[in-house]
Amino acid sequence: MLRTAVFWVVTVPATAFFSTVSIVGGLLRAPAGLHDWVHRHWGRTELWAAGVRTTITGLENVSLSSPQIFVANHQSIFDIFAILANVPASVRFVAKKELGRIPIFALAMRAAGHIFIDRKDRLGAGKAMRTAGERMKRDRLSLGLFPEGTRSPTGQLREFKKGTFALAIQTQVPIVPLAVDGGYEVSTRGRIHSGHMRLALATPIPTAGKTPEDRDSVMMDVREEIEGLLEAGRAPASD
Repeated sequence: MLRTAVFWVVTVPATAFFSTVSIVGGLLRAPAGLHDWVHRHWGRTELWAAGVRTTITGLENVSLSSPQIFVANHQSIFDIFAILANVPASVRFVAKKELGRIPIFALAMRAAGHIFIDRKDRLGAGKAMRTAGERMKRDRLSLGLFPEGTRSPTGQLREFKKGTFALAIQTQVPIVPLAVDGGYEVSTRGRIHSGHMRLALATPIPTAGKTPEDRDSVMMDVREEIEGLLEAGRAPASD
């Protein structure tokens, strides 16, 4: 209970502060680097408040000069904090519409370039995904996508939705499989627990030249990579 209380005592003012910086930056048409600074320090603050340590491998697979699509498994809200704090790229997320109802925070997300979608509105969601792809290429931003759609409370990989991979093929931007593990143990039933989260990035999977008919095979390739990274991270260390 103490850790949960500390987390929220830090989170509320920190989120208000960083959101305000992003909103002002948006009004002033600040460069993406300002929002990247906000994301990185907000993520680190949230992890610190929760007592979460992180390790990351595979950073050599991150491009600092061209857009990529980071496709990750999803266990808790802490996945987003860990990605923002550790992945050195201009990452923007496609988020569920419910987050767009949070005062101030939603304005900050829009100012930074994040996209909201309504999963129940297939036509609207498809349009939002296309908008995300266009913005990514225009502003040279990378996208963070969670193809499971919902969080896995047990850490087990859930079924992937196909829209993520249709978008990637449409943009012809490489996909970087990203395994995030440990978040489901940090946040359980509204309580926060200190712990360790692991992030691992695989070699980018090219989509250049792929067509909509390749969607399922690309999805399977990405899933296999994430499964392999999760298994490797959970394997007991050998002497």
